[in-house]
Amino acid sequence: MKIHNSINWRDNLYLFNYRSVSEESLEYFHAHDGLEILYIHEGAGSYFIENQKYTLQPGTLVLIKPFQVHKLKVIVPPTYIRSLLKIKASVIERFLTSLPQLASAFNELMAHPLPNQVFHLSPNEACYFENQFLQLHELLAVTASKLQKEVVTLFLFQFFTYFNSHIYSLENNNKRNHAAAARSTEPIGAIVTWIDRYYKLSFTINDIASELHFSASYLSKVFKDQMGVTIVEYTNEKRLEEARTLLALEFLTIEEISRKTGFNYPSYFIAMFKKKYGVTPLRYRMSME
Repeated sequence: MKIHNSINWRDNLYLFNYRSVSEESLEYFHAHDGLEILYIHEGAGSYFIENQKYTLQPGTLVLIKPFQVHKLKVIVPPTYIRSLLKIKASVIERFLTSLPQLASAFNELMAHPLPNQVFHLSPNEACYFENQFLQLHELLAVTASKLQKEVVTLFLFQFFTYFNSHIYSLENNNKRNHAAAARSTEPIGAIVTWIDRYYKLSFTINDIASELHFSASYLSKVFKDQMGVTIVEYTNEKRLEEARTLLALEFLTIEEISRKTGFNYPSYFIAMFKKKYGVTPLRYRMSME
């Protein structure tokens, strides 16, 4: 089955929907390049994370790692109401250095297969997350757009602090008796990990293929089929997101930012940035002031 990208949010750093209501039955199958947190307020159905099937019910929390293939199937009626947060890793990375313990826990969570990814919460746990989603919704409504990324990131840190201490401990997982871990998506995960490590340098698809021991044509095809973009397009998006963050640092010139984000030529960087965001890097920097 071909992956369906039901929400085109690649140009955004995060996506948040609070208590979204569906009045029609839903069934979709996709993957995306962000961390996804899904909370079910009302409704029932099934959730497939790669090879594992889970049941959905009110008070269900779902955690999807970047590039994991997953499928949602919900039958309506009854009403399906959910809150959803998707956030790109690039948003998180900038804030991790000042919180080393939480950063370590988060990186450990992202780096290894998760034994459980769908959690049927206790009433107290469900109440906590419902209040957290409500507070995020209300805060974003009154926060200036240039600060909203920080608001979402702080919510994410609070989420994982509670998640690690109340939901995801080994003892709690054993008590919940959830299904075994779903396998990692390969080779998509390996490609993304490689790009995230080397995107600031110049490389070709042949370089990736050589290190991962696949043919370049195979990697190109499977990445395009599953992600909906080419490896080059994904790499450029990663570089441009990093450039947008670096533009806040006024001591860096446009040429320096170009080099630091893997673009060999400033003119090409400027053209790509304008194509994606509609303004030149300099204009974007001026709009942030």
